[in-house]
Amino acid sequence: MSCKFNNCFFLFASVLCLGVLQISASHLVAGEKQLSSKRVNYKLVSNLQEMKDKSPAPDFTLPDLERGKVSLKDFRGKLLMLNFWASWCVPCREEMPAMERLYQRYRDRGFVILGVNIKDDKKSAISFVRELKITFPIGFDPNGDVGLLYGAWGLPATYLIDTKGIALARAWGPADWFSPGARELIEALLDAKNDPSKH
Repeated sequence: MSCKFNNCFFLFASVLCLGVLQISASHLVAGEKQLSSKRVNYKLVSNLQEMKDKSPAPDFTLPDLERGKVSLKDFRGKLLMLNFWASWCVPCREEMPAMERLYQRYRDRGFVILGVNIKDDKKSAISFVRELKITFPIGFDPNGDVGLLYGAWGLPATYLIDTKGIALARAWGPADWFSPGARELIEALLDAKNDPSKH
C-alpha cells in the first residue's frame, strides 16, 4: 500500500514538475520575443548609422561657455548626444533648434546634448548660441583636435553615446532631431537603460 502510494506521489510530482518546466520555457521564449521586439531601431533617423564595434568614445576636456571646462566623462550615467558644429555651417544652423527642443523634452529623463564648436571664432560661436537660444552644454575646440579624434571631417557630425561612455551610433550631416522618428529613438534608448541586448 505504502509503495503504491509513493509511486503515485512520485508520478504526480514528476508530471507537476514537467508542467512547471513547460510553462517556464514558454514564458522564457515569450520574454525573448518581447526583448527582440524592443531592440533599438537606429534607422528611425535616416542618416544615423549604428556603430558595429560599440567601443568607448574617446574622452576629452574643452573650455566651455562659462570660462570653465567640460569633459565627456562629466556625462557618464546619461544618454549623450555629441554634436560637432560651427557658426559658419549652414546645416548646423538648420538642425540646432530641433536639437534644443529634443534636449528640453528629455533632459529630465537623463538625456543631455554636448555641442562641440570646432575651428570657429569664439565670439561668432557665442553669438550663434545666444541667437538660437541654445541651453545645452557647449565646448570649444578651436583647432579641431577633438573633431579629428572623432573623424568629424564634415559638419555637422553627431554621435549617440550611452550611459557608460560607449559610442552607439553616428550621423554625418544634418537631421531633424525632433521628428517623430528621432523622438522614438531617444525614448527607446532611455528605456533600454544601457542594456546591450536591446541596442
